[in-house]
Amino acid sequence: MNSFFPPWRGGAESYAYNLATNLHRRGHEVVVYCGDAPSPPGTEIVDGVRVERLKIVRRFYGTPVMPSLLGRLSTEGADVLHANFPSPYIAFVTGLASGLTRTASVLTWHNDLPKVTTTAGLLVELHDRILLPAYAPSFRRIIATTKEYASTSRNLQRFRDKVVVIPNGVDTTRFNPHVNGYGIRDKFGFWKHRVLLFVGALTKWHRYKGLDVLLSATSLLKNTDKNVRLLVVGDGSLTLEYRALAKLLGISDQVIFAGNVPDDVLPKYYACADILIVPSKDRSEGFGLTILEANATGKPVIGSNVGGIPSVIEDGKNGRLVPPNSPSILAENIRQVLSSEDLIAKLGSAGRLIAEKHDWSIVTERTEKLYESVQSAQENVRF
Repeated sequence: MNSFFPPWRGGAESYAYNLATNLHRRGHEVVVYCGDAPSPPGTEIVDGVRVERLKIVRRFYGTPVMPSLLGRLSTEGADVLHANFPSPYIAFVTGLASGLTRTASVLTWHNDLPKVTTTAGLLVELHDRILLPAYAPSFRRIIATTKEYASTSRNLQRFRDKVVVIPNGVDTTRFNPHVNGYGIRDKFGFWKHRVLLFVGALTKWHRYKGLDVLLSATSLLKNTDKNVRLLVVGDGSLTLEYRALAKLLGISDQVIFAGNVPDDVLPKYYACADILIVPSKDRSEGFGLTILEANATGKPVIGSNVGGIPSVIEDGKNGRLVPPNSPSILAENIRQVLSSEDLIAKLGSAGRLIAEKHDWSIVTERTEKLYESVQSAQENVRF
């Protein structure tokens, strides 16, 4: 269960799609329940997976509410229910269905709820103090995608006896160093430029992604390297705000807002870049799937030392870690990496090796073993 499913774009959606399709390839019957945006409500088969898109009656602080979800889950006859957080609604309803039907259930905790506004902060506290203790006991296991997040999340620490770490995955066939990015460079006129890449949603719920920090860092690079270009992949309600900030900083000619790009073209955007930048502001960043996608393409990553990012970026090996919310330090690290082709190649090659250890085939097998353990209640299974 997930709030949305492709063609909706997002990390949790990518996780749900890849896990579901890989489980199908391993011979399982997989059904995904999700909201009906952007596709209409109804049933469809996506790469062998039955997708049930339910009518969304309203959204509460970004969370879709689907009244039919509980009934559908309770009558599906599933062997295991698997929900994705940070949707409190999905988690609560799945936990309730699990309890009512005595069906084994698993919850993947991608990240804590972000406190994007004062009101949202109050709701987060309400969830953490009251709602979470009501539904978390229903799940036999809670998946954290990094050891870092598992050990630092206040919420996960409360249920640490249930927590198991299974990292996020990446399709190392689709994302690989042999992908040709020259067409994208040609499209944007990047033949003589060094390209920084940002991939992420540009919505108010994703302010923590830190694009404003990266824009400020890019402006600091302008005086020393006029050949640097920032390519932004993603769209949302804050796009105009970020465009205005780029103009205010005097770098409109150095920043390209590419919007959302098709999934089959996305690997080429990684291939055209020199470095992926993940300038997240706080621990709302639970993993950073884009890090694996860039590394799988043989590209280094510079990311903030927050949330789950330090579990994915090994500083000095497949990229660099920098303090969050510091444009000057970010700019200096970008400058240092761009100054050495050998360093870029070294970090990118190491990144590819790390990504191969996170291939979806490996992640799916570990998740499959977890399903088997929660069904048989064998609590001594190790992962």
